Amino acid sequence: MTISRSRSGGIALVAAIIVLLAAAAGTSMAGDAGPMVPFEVAQSGGTEPRELEPRYQPSPPPPEQGWYNSSYIFALTRGVAGSTMVPAAKAPLYLLTLPLDIVLVPFAAVGGMFG
Repeated sequence: MTISRSRSGGIALVAAIIVLLAAAAGTSMAGDAGPMVPFEVAQSGGTEPRELEPRYQPSPPPPEQGWYNSSYIFALTRGVAGSTMVPAAKAPLYLLTLPLDIVLVPFAAVGGMFG
């Protein structure tokens, strides 16, 4: 069974209209939910409602001392490693960043003296 191009275009148009109408109906129904009530987060004792406290106080990084800054060397690869991406998404990026960092090592080595 074959469907002609004009018929398949019409089917796609009808499907798009149905999806748009369903989306519009869903957004109008969301506004009829009633008054919005804030929710409270369960916290350990001693804190006020709606106040969040971290479990630990992060320590600032130690200041770099010396005449050379090594953060430029393999910066792209270090950025991918420290990112919050899914590990499966990091693997292809390593194939791009590692050779690029190897090519840029001389420039990063000189840049470390001035940065």
